[in-house]
Amino acid sequence: MPRTIKKTKMKQLEQQLAEQEQLLQEVRTKQGNNDSSLRFGQSCVSASSIAEQYFCEKKVELEFIHGKVETEPKRLGTEGHETLLADTIKVKRAEIFEQIWSGEPIIAHEMLLLSRYNDLILVGRPDAVVFSRTKPLMLFEYKFSRSTTPYSGYHVQAKVYGKILEGMGFDTSKLHYVLAVVPPSLKDDEALFQKILNASVKNGPQEARLEMKEASVYIHPYRSGDADQDITWASDFWKGAREAIPTMNKNKCRSCEYKDNCNFIEINK
Repeated sequence: MPRTIKKTKMKQLEQQLAEQEQLLQEVRTKQGNNDSSLRFGQSCVSASSIAEQYFCEKKVELEFIHGKVETEPKRLGTEGHETLLADTIKVKRAEIFEQIWSGEPIIAHEMLLLSRYNDLILVGRPDAVVFSRTKPLMLFEYKFSRSTTPYSGYHVQAKVYGKILEGMGFDTSKLHYVLAVVPPSLKDDEALFQKILNASVKNGPQEARLEMKEASVYIHPYRSGDADQDITWASDFWKGAREAIPTMNKNKCRSCEYKDNCNFIEINK
């Protein structure tokens, strides 16, 4: 059955799709022409990179210099996110936006998001976003870790996604983000992910820590001002306004895949 979209909503839909395509083209053009004022010639800044800056900015720098290094945590994370997508259906971008603007409830998995933030283009793919009545209500970010702690970078990544949604023109006044910290041993448990989703939706967009034996689930309100502070600090690095700030946490340094190339390791010994 065709979806019914009001004329006013149709204009917003068409404008949003056009803006997304324009930003994508701008990113591709800058990348192709090597025409960017950002560090490492980046044409945009990803939410995941900003989150990593809060773990260790020097590590972010070394990854761009030396390339990505496969690690066990990264492999487990990739496998876990593949499980998340096991029962999803791949659809065209326009179809997703049409369903959102029709007002129908929709769960969009790994939806590509782009928006302009001052002189930056932010980009990201949240694990899932629940939309209803054209509004994003809950944003899900799954992390695979033996620790149950929702680290600061987890919060930052979710908040940047929220800022991108806000920049796209969505009403984020009711938006909450869900951080689900899952033990790596349960990365293949599709039923667990559905359980987390159901429990979070049942709780609704209100702050909470859900009592679950299998995973640690935290629900927080998205606050635009907090996201502004996080992005402003991170953007100074990409604009070359300052050098990378290394972590002072010795434990992070010991387990870092770039420790042999990092001149700050000696400081932390």
